[in-house]
Amino acid sequence: MKNYIYRIKNLTQSLFYISLSLILISCEDVIEIELNGVDPAIVIEASISDDGSVSSAIITKSTDFFEPGDYEQVSNAIVTISDNAGNSYQMIEVDDGEYETDLITGQSGSTYSIEVNAEGQIYNAESSMPVKILLDSLSLELAHSRPNEKEGAERYYLHVYFKDPPGIDNYCRFRIIVENELLTGFIVYEDKFTDGNDIDVRIILDNKELNLNIGDLIEVELLSIDKAGFDFYKTANSVNASGGSNGRPSSTGAAPSNPVTNWNNKALGFFPSYTVSNDSIIFEK
Repeated sequence: MKNYIYRIKNLTQSLFYISLSLILISCEDVIEIELNGVDPAIVIEASISDDGSVSSAIITKSTDFFEPGDYEQVSNAIVTISDNAGNSYQMIEVDDGEYETDLITGQSGSTYSIEVNAEGQIYNAESSMPVKILLDSLSLELAHSRPNEKEGAERYYLHVYFKDPPGIDNYCRFRIIVENELLTGFIVYEDKFTDGNDIDVRIILDNKELNLNIGDLIEVELLSIDKAGFDFYKTANSVNASGGSNGRPSSTGAAPSNPVTNWNNKALGFFPSYTVSNDSIIFEK
């Protein structure tokens, strides 16, 4: 069986401790995921937000695990995005396999659907844009030292403070950007046990990987996502964690399952609609 991969390009009183080793990449989401499957699959990474950015879709095909980086772009597709108010807009192909429109901006409480007609097949997905959670403030704190920790290998807690809106299910994703470089991995939150609380999400920044310098700008984006988006990012993390290390598959030769998706017709990828709240902090020791 051949394994294929695809990349995701396009994310108090109650205390959440997120222990991740975060590594820098260019300032866009690019996460490679090992897939269970014997044939290349179409991958559709689309999104819409309320931050004024263009709505976009990137259409590729998964590639052989041992030949990463060569992702076939799917051109000449017809991509249409619609809202529950009856508005519909066709995206324009701005580059091979990349489609955009600036004619629609996301609004909290609206539901969006997208249709992709590519290579004789039609794919659909739907996403509801949730209530916007406002990021309150940020702070940095030196974490406890590790045994035999060398100078320059310190870890820092990045505290992200916000108020969880009461009475509704809330889900978030956090994007961390250091000096215009986006950190890999998906950091997510749900309010299953913290509804209505003042929240302090504590994220570890590992200086051994990040090489933080005094004066570096750290930006945080709080993305309010729906339950389907939370499930996708959570399972994508799980699939990556089980796929082995150093660019090679696990000893079993296959990921346990593919990430969940809201696309039909066996397409991979995801279509999230989300709101954005952001803040920034200057790194100081």
